[in-house]
Amino acid sequence: MPRGTVGPTPPVVHRPRRQRRPDERPFELLDAALRVFAARGYRNTRLEEVAAEAGVTKGAVYHYFSDKEELLLRALEQHQERALGRLNDVLRGRSGPASERLRLVLRRAFGGEDPARRDVLTLLQGIAHEAPGVYRRWLANGPVKGWRLVASLIAEGVAAGEFRSNADAEVAARVVITGLLGQIIYQQYADTVPALRIGNDRLIDSTLEFLLAALRPVEALPRRQPRTPGHRKQGGGS
Repeated sequence: MPRGTVGPTPPVVHRPRRQRRPDERPFELLDAALRVFAARGYRNTRLEEVAAEAGVTKGAVYHYFSDKEELLLRALEQHQERALGRLNDVLRGRSGPASERLRLVLRRAFGGEDPARRDVLTLLQGIAHEAPGVYRRWLANGPVKGWRLVASLIAEGVAAGEFRSNADAEVAARVVITGLLGQIIYQQYADTVPALRIGNDRLIDSTLEFLLAALRPVEALPRRQPRTPGHRKQGGGS
């Protein structure tokens, strides 16, 4: 259901409280906050609901975070740090063609079922207007860092002669990352608009093939053979 639409509110699930180490609690609160914000929307979420989801008191939330906006910002930042960390783990120690590393990054970033990624994309549709400062921070630390990573791989391929020398790495990375993000966001509405539906594997693999085809070096045109003495054009005269 699009943001701003009045509908049934999902019930709050009260998590059983358990013994936890103090250093675990803020991270668990941020995970819980992301789930609740995504389910209810930023504007409709109360901190009591986040506390209940995490199995703590409301006072525990205020112990770590000053207000709801800081909680939202920190929850998104934690998700982004984990996502970028996983991408860097995929690339660490890997060499070889840039095209293969691009394939690994795009499949790791957008492939498979990731509930946290789904929650973030659901949440982002509302906070652009409800919490614009947080949304701007997400843009800088999410999409911008993502396309810089992809652009760096394309630039490596250009330097190695794998990709054409005049390829614009930044524009290619921007188009690929924002295009994939947009299509994945659309999948949330595929039940009511079936024409939006597309498989993740097909989307990622075909996008990558388009990208690599556009980056492929242009082969030199074959040289024209010199005319031999006495050669006459067909149909010509003397």
